[in-house]
Amino acid sequence: MSETYQKSSQIFQDNLKWLLNSEIRIKSGKDKGALFGWKNLNPVSFPFIYSEITGYSVTCFSWIYSQLSNTNALQAAKDASEWIIKNLGTYMLVARASRADKSDQISNYYYAFDNGMIMIGLLNLYKITRDPNLLELSANMGKALIERFFDGSKLTARLDELYSPIIENKNGGIVKWSTISGSYHSKLSIGLLELSRLTRNVKFKQISDSICDYAITLQKSNGRFLTNGESNTTYLHPHLYSCEGLIYSGQDQLNTNHYSAGLKGIKWALDQTDRSTTGGLLSHTGTDAVEQSDCTAQLLRLLILCRNQLKKFLDSSKLDDIINRLHSRLLDFYIPYGEDQGGMRYQLSLNSACSWCTMFSMQALHLCKIRDSEKPRWIEYFI
Repeated sequence: MSETYQKSSQIFQDNLKWLLNSEIRIKSGKDKGALFGWKNLNPVSFPFIYSEITGYSVTCFSWIYSQLSNTNALQAAKDASEWIIKNLGTYMLVARASRADKSDQISNYYYAFDNGMIMIGLLNLYKITRDPNLLELSANMGKALIERFFDGSKLTARLDELYSPIIENKNGGIVKWSTISGSYHSKLSIGLLELSRLTRNVKFKQISDSICDYAITLQKSNGRFLTNGESNTTYLHPHLYSCEGLIYSGQDQLNTNHYSAGLKGIKWALDQTDRSTTGGLLSHTGTDAVEQSDCTAQLLRLLILCRNQLKKFLDSSKLDDIINRLHSRLLDFYIPYGEDQGGMRYQLSLNSACSWCTMFSMQALHLCKIRDSEKPRWIEYFI
């Protein structure tokens, strides 16, 4: 085994320990089971609990259990789901359910994407436990998402406390991608199509198809998704969310339009690696972009999963060279010391350990490990 892969295997194990055992996961008290978005290392602080990221953690811990039969991970998934259920309200969860300072309005906003990721997490835990309450709750979340957010073709990005749409005020600048309807909402297809199968309710499939079709209307001929309105700046994080949803829908339903659009988006993102001198992936197409570990891990996952199809666009040796460079660069975000050994940095310049970046990285490192010994297929518990 090469030195890179030996290091990668150790980092995977350290990632797992950090997610399960560090203070990033709350293990007692009223918020037991929830995860902080990140931990600032010096001085130490935890900005807030992210509802979306706690939803991701249910999927992540379910995936760890499915791969390693780690019962601690299964308990962590259950703890996270119990926190979600306790705070859920009318089948939707605000962005920061436990933030003490409620003057921050973001705390009380409902985001379609966040709730979609929570719904997917609960469904993934249901697939392991077969607890009918989890399936019923997920179905009710899906119905609430449709009722509250779906406008006939796409999803409204966010709602206020009274469930009224919040319209982004551009003020002459670039709108933030997470505050507007976008192609990234196609990632909800992972949960909506699963719900449609499990409940035999075709409505969920129809909504999934609609938001994926809408995503394609936001894609340029070169594969780039418009992530921030009509801005020429594309952010790779939501761009790759778009690819994830469309690829999933495409292969799940044998929908060539969705699959081809997702593949075209991956090809465009793959071309962006030429902009980095270090082998990583810059966060956006603007001049002030920096590398981020979540984007790097997302692209790495998709390149391995779609490797055979991408060979139609790119020579195999060049594609494998890009995969190897991304893999090696991802390892640079690892924190190798102290009580936060195993956490992954969001950006190299930030002195913080990021929970969702660690989850994405774990899955990417696992796929790198098995890509030559097994035929990689879509991960059943895709974070």
